[in-house]
Amino acid sequence: MYTSNGDTSSTWKRLFPRSMWRQRNSLQLIGLSLISGVLLIFLFLIGLLIADLFVSRGAVVLQGDQIEVARERFGDVLDVVAQPEGFNSSEEIRLQNRGLLHSLWNFKDRIWAQPLITMYQKFPLLRENSSALICLLLAGAILGMLRGLILARCRIQASQLGLTVSNQLRRSLHRQAMRLGPSDLLDHQIHQAYDLFRNDTTLIRDGITANLYRLTLHPVSLAVLFFLGLIISPRLFLQMVVPLLACWLMVVRERTRFQKSRKLAESEDQLRSNVLAESLTKTRLIRGYSMEEFDNINFSKHLDQLSTSTSTVRRREVVSSWLCWGLVLGCVLILVLLMGVKVLLPEEHPQSLQLSEVILLSLVFGFAFKPLLRLRDLREIRKETALAAERIYRYLAQIPEVGQAVGAKFLDPLSKWLSFENVSYSLPGATGKKILDHLEVKLPAGGLTVIAAPNPLEAQAMMYMLPRFLEPHEGRVLIDGEDIAWVTLESLRAEVLYVGGREIYFTGSVLENITCGLANFTQADAISAAKRVHAHNFIQRLPQGYETVLGEHGERLSVGEEFRLGLARAILRNPAILILEEPDKDLTEEDKSMIDDAYDQICPGRTVFVIPSRMSTIRRSDRIVLLHEGKIATVNTQANLLGGNELYRHWEYTRFNVFRHIGK
Repeated sequence: MYTSNGDTSSTWKRLFPRSMWRQRNSLQLIGLSLISGVLLIFLFLIGLLIADLFVSRGAVVLQGDQIEVARERFGDVLDVVAQPEGFNSSEEIRLQNRGLLHSLWNFKDRIWAQPLITMYQKFPLLRENSSALICLLLAGAILGMLRGLILARCRIQASQLGLTVSNQLRRSLHRQAMRLGPSDLLDHQIHQAYDLFRNDTTLIRDGITANLYRLTLHPVSLAVLFFLGLIISPRLFLQMVVPLLACWLMVVRERTRFQKSRKLAESEDQLRSNVLAESLTKTRLIRGYSMEEFDNINFSKHLDQLSTSTSTVRRREVVSSWLCWGLVLGCVLILVLLMGVKVLLPEEHPQSLQLSEVILLSLVFGFAFKPLLRLRDLREIRKETALAAERIYRYLAQIPEVGQAVGAKFLDPLSKWLSFENVSYSLPGATGKKILDHLEVKLPAGGLTVIAAPNPLEAQAMMYMLPRFLEPHEGRVLIDGEDIAWVTLESLRAEVLYVGGREIYFTGSVLENITCGLANFTQADAISAAKRVHAHNFIQRLPQGYETVLGEHGERLSVGEEFRLGLARAILRNPAILILEEPDKDLTEEDKSMIDDAYDQICPGRTVFVIPSRMSTIRRSDRIVLLHEGKIATVNTQANLLGGNELYRHWEYTRFNVFRHIGK
């Protein structure tokens, strides 16, 4: 049995073990994230060049020895003649409209500048402002589109991994539901499995997708941004990181504190609102005992308390918002001051920065905000995902009560007697209600037997034991003296078939619903079975006949048509024992007539048990087994029971009398 110790990290490791990171999709995701980080570096570099081009307008001022240095670095593309001896070093040369020259000259000592200087020398388009701007914009657009495609591919890879995990869980849930579902008398586990399948597996899929995408992409993006910040100005970058982190932590702490305070105040307000609304439901008491004045005093007191509490929450919200904005504004002012000082320093100062560098540094911090938020939310996403996985693992850990015994034998069709010997059954749970209590009965083969019980669960539990949907907690069920717990489930369920309940048909064609997709049954066999139970005519009226799709995205059948379709599916297999649970919804007169005629066709030659919803079925029965408080009250015919059994008359009245609902 699965037990949770409240540690969601262990559940997460089971859900997504480290070995998953070595799978092909995971490695591809990591590789794509690294490529995305490299492209981000190039995009920021292009942004730096564009910003510097706008600021400088492509103009460069060279003085004295700088001219010779520029000629050595850039060669003849500068179109600057060598200066004669005796040239005044204080004089300057101003070069206009030189494209990327200003950026390359100012950043000439950076590692990444040399490849760009080479490109500047080889491509004339980079030497003029307009053409250089166009080239930069085109390069940025291409790299941006490429990075967008890579990010989309990352999402696809992450979603495929999430889908792989969720599909594995869905397969496990499907297998477990097939094992547990037949034994679920109250359908609680069926509904639980349905919710787990529909909701929790989807939550796990989305949680794993978000975790993989964020955990591979955002750390790489943050590392790239950190690297860029250090390249631009290590000292300024670290100086800016300190106030930003401090502001972040204080804002998060303040918002968390306010949210806790707000939830507490809202819960108190809810209690006061309930007290205020109480008088609305007790008007007769207040007016009958002339309590208006007392009620008005109490109402006014609680209303004033509610108003005061609500106003206090609103004031706290305003104060908290202003405090957070004040922290952010103060942090922004500090950052602007730090950057402004660097820009205003003389150009020859070693700590001086270009305006374009400051702009790029601002963008670095701006781009870092979203990844940090996504990574902060990751813990909550993983917690929710792990909790959903815990619910699934808890369901998967349940042990089915029905299983095939080792060395089970093949069962022959019923020919003599069906016996229940000292059979007891209780609902699951420590305090489960006892449904069958030492039930004893021996019934002959053949004929139509009605199972009647004031508590419908008793009749269902008794019938569910024949195909071993349920297992007796005490006692045994025998077919011709053979304990069905020691026969193969396949041979047992080939001879004992159940029709009715809420599981009449599944999503698929009519033919698939009758043959259950088995190739050994032909369409002719299905048509023959449908004709015997009067289902052929309504099937022929469907849009595609036997190929018509039923279910969620197909045609819907009436209650009577559903039941006859179930009869066709069962009679096709020619079982020795047929269990029918008649629909409790209203049937048309045509449906009733056709079902009665179908019984005439299918009942002879086999043993039929019916949990009835119609008097006509009871009248045609050979015997009635009446259950009460988990035991056999009596076994007799309807005529004898009507004349001498008060319990039966009560049961028949509560189920079929037209006046049974009066007074309820």
